[in-house]
Amino acid sequence: MKKIINWFKSSSSDFVLFLILLVLVNIAGFNAFKRFDLTEPKSYSLSQASRNLVKNLEEPLSVRVFFDKNLPAPYNSVAQYVEDFLNEYKSAANNNFTVTSMDMNKEENIELASDFNLRQIQIQEFKDNEVGFKQVYMGLVIAYGDLVEKIDPITTADGFEYSFTSTISKMMNTSDSLSVLKGDDKISIRVIVTDSLRKLGIQGCEQIETVVSQAFANINKQKQDKLKLEIVRPNPIEAQQLIEKYGVQGIYYETEDGNSEIGAFGVVVEYGDNFKVLPVLVQQSFFGYAVSGYDVLEDSINESIQSLMSKSTPVGYITGNGEINIDDERSGKTFGSMLSSMYELQQLNLITQDIPSNINSIIINGPKYEFSEIELYRIDQFIMRGGNVMIFIDGLIENSDRQSYYQGGPDRLENPSDLDKLLESYGIKREMNIVMDTNCFENVTQQYGKINMYWAPMLQKEQLQPKHPVTNNLGYVLFVNAGSLDVESAINNPDVNVTVLAKSSENSWTEGSDVVIHPLTVNPPADTSLMKSENLAVLLEGKFKSAFDKAPVFDIPGVEKTEVKFEAKNHISESRLPGKIFVAGTSEITTYSVLGSAVDPIGNPVQVMEANLVDYMNGNEDLCIMRSKGLSVNTITIKNQVFAKIIQYFNEFGLTVLVALAGLLVWRLRSRRKARINSLYNPDDQRTIEKKSKKSEKKGE
Repeated sequence: MKKIINWFKSSSSDFVLFLILLVLVNIAGFNAFKRFDLTEPKSYSLSQASRNLVKNLEEPLSVRVFFDKNLPAPYNSVAQYVEDFLNEYKSAANNNFTVTSMDMNKEENIELASDFNLRQIQIQEFKDNEVGFKQVYMGLVIAYGDLVEKIDPITTADGFEYSFTSTISKMMNTSDSLSVLKGDDKISIRVIVTDSLRKLGIQGCEQIETVVSQAFANINKQKQDKLKLEIVRPNPIEAQQLIEKYGVQGIYYETEDGNSEIGAFGVVVEYGDNFKVLPVLVQQSFFGYAVSGYDVLEDSINESIQSLMSKSTPVGYITGNGEINIDDERSGKTFGSMLSSMYELQQLNLITQDIPSNINSIIINGPKYEFSEIELYRIDQFIMRGGNVMIFIDGLIENSDRQSYYQGGPDRLENPSDLDKLLESYGIKREMNIVMDTNCFENVTQQYGKINMYWAPMLQKEQLQPKHPVTNNLGYVLFVNAGSLDVESAINNPDVNVTVLAKSSENSWTEGSDVVIHPLTVNPPADTSLMKSENLAVLLEGKFKSAFDKAPVFDIPGVEKTEVKFEAKNHISESRLPGKIFVAGTSEITTYSVLGSAVDPIGNPVQVMEANLVDYMNGNEDLCIMRSKGLSVNTITIKNQVFAKIIQYFNEFGLTVLVALAGLLVWRLRSRRKARINSLYNPDDQRTIEKKSKKSEKKGE
């Protein structure tokens, strides 16, 4: 025993004890997992909304992870990110949350991935100084109760938490909604195909019933037998009615006897008064006409059921004054589709109806006509009751009279919409102009090369409010044809908090209605003193005073004044509850030209900002934080290309060189210090004397 004690006291035990300490620390670390997120947007930390969601799971939720091992960069970092985040979820969840990592080297797991309709993706791999391609799995499957959803493929870490949490939330809502269905109350999967279309040689047309039936059978098992399949074979008259009712595809053709007929073709998911038309379409290809959409049929059915049955938050969308049509493919459909996963846009005409009490926020998007007094009053009183309003309004609009334009008339006109009656009473003044900015989108053409589109400011991080959930972590946002906003009056109101969410750079100026929007006609002013930053999007929060002194009496449009009048007797002069008013000086950022045709609310920065805005106005601030994690981009805003290259090369190689130089400097300083100490305390050291004598001999030579 004495020998053991002496051994522990001696230096010979230090190494063994150090190894034991390392083992114990690793064991403790494995059982007490903890990470520290030092990133500014907390990209590697779970938000409180996600923690609360998985903490209160009422039914078992299992996650199967289908990722190939040994993925090349940068996909290996994505796999690690997903694994770490799922561990965070597991730590925060109750016992109903489980995660299983599937070994994709096993044949049974590959078959299981195929059963879940997961697809392999092709990635590049650098190996042995050669570039190759490989097929890999990078997806996961979520099962909650009897519902199954997938997130596939996962090729980037951006927005993963938002996708995962929102999928779980929608599954929980759908499960609750499906549990309400009783007996014959089921969701209809309706196949609509005119029999005569089968004779037209359309590839895949004859298989539609078989393909849909197979998809129906698979999904009906997952949905607790809550679906029913209907096959509709309409005649030409019925086909026309179905085309008008659902908007399914109409096929016009000529019969053998030379008569023109119409057939209907499509698949509809319907429940109650709501329905979704699936993207199963007859399209023309190089080899003739063929049916497309079969490959994503099950996904389309699942997404439609989820959209129909989930408990979406209603949001009012005001119409009747030239607003952007959210049903139009070439204007606002992307904006509407972007919000449909979480919100139900209810179109409201305020001339004939008031804003329903179950709606907490409304959108006024691109009005071009004057509002009637009854419409303005209903909006005003909605705000007084604590309602939230999102307004996208242009300062200038295109001159619709093209003949006038070609005869020398103006290209742009002042927007006659009179929402200013309300806005100015709340402290916002809309200017009749378009903001131009030298920091703008650059277009490259064959004829002119690179040209500046000054009317499309490219707002960088420093021009966006960094501490607000709507714009936090955004690297840049594109605004187009935006008018400036003056909020000086609102700033002076102690009851209102004003936030400028987006503004142009200091190198911007404004143009009035005489401007012609063309790259060759718009140039920066010679007098740089005319340039200054302009407000493009603002948010007011607090209590407001009504724009109306008293409740007016309204004449109902289309009804004689002597018959019926509308009179509001419950006038609210000041806000009962705090409300929010958002105003952007342009509606074009909600259109196809900026948002594109595809919904991408975790990648397209303008879509991210607008989705964040709607979430924030409806009290879902945590979703904003999740969605924009990892989106912050430190872009180079330097115009000088030579200087930009210097900055680029410094970021790539400069830091490495600096570290190497720092190492050499430290080594040199240590050598000098060592020599100085040696000369002070051991001047008779023969090795030092010999080195000095050799140096002296070399100098003498």
